[in-house]
Amino acid sequence: METITFRIGGMCSCEGPMVEKRLQKLKGVDSFNLNLIMNQLKVVYDPAVVSIEDIEKAAAKAGAKTTRM
Repeated sequence: METITFRIGGMCSCEGPMVEKRLQKLKGVDSFNLNLIMNQLKVVYDPAVVSIEDIEKAAAKAGAKTTRM
């Protein structure tokens, strides 16, 4: 398992649950922590199953703009 942290932008608090739903559906995502106050998303994932780009796409589909930290 690996961990990556993103800076999250372009979101309102109502979009947080949508990001969470998208990440929960991704195979290979073990856990995540979305902190809207700090504008951060930390994801623990299996790189053999899911790519960083897949995680970014899932967040973008929910309205979040991600930047790797």
